[in-house]
Amino acid sequence: RLIAGRFGDTSGRPYVEGRLHFPRFDLTGSVSFLADTGADASLVSPGDAGRIGVDFGQLEGRTESVGLGGSVECYVERAWVVFTGGDGEVYVYALDIEIAPPSPDALALPSLLGRDILDRWRMVYDPSYRLLEFEVRTADLTIGASA
Repeated sequence: RLIAGRFGDTSGRPYVEGRLHFPRFDLTGSVSFLADTGADASLVSPGDAGRIGVDFGQLEGRTESVGLGGSVECYVERAWVVFTGGDGEVYVYALDIEIAPPSPDALALPSLLGRDILDRWRMVYDPSYRLLEFEVRTADLTIGASA
C-alpha cells in the first residue's frame, strides 16, 4: 500500500506522480504533484491542464483559492486522480479539483496535491535520506494488482 514519491533534482521539493482524468472531457494525462500539506484542496496548474488538453473555455465551476501569494479565482472540475503503488495496486480518488486559470504568473506554478488526498495517507518525509513514501489509508476505489 505504498506509493513512492521523489524529491525534485534542483528544487528538492516533494513530488508524487499521478494520473488525472477529466470524465466530462474524456481527457487523461500524467501529472507531477507537489505534496503540499498547506493546501486545503488539490490544484492543477494551467501548464499541466493545457498539456492534458483541457479547453479553458469549457470550464464552468469557480472557486477562490487562497495561498501565501494571495487569492486566485480557479475553475472547479470533477476529476479522478489515480496513483499506482509499488505493489501494482491502483488507488483512485474522485473529487472536484481546482484548475488555475492561465496567466503569465501562473505558468510556473506546480500542480498541488492537497489535504483532500494527503489526509487519507500517511507520509514519510525524510529528505536527508531522499525518502518520500505515502502509505494509503483509504481511497475511493482500490484496484488490486493483477497476478
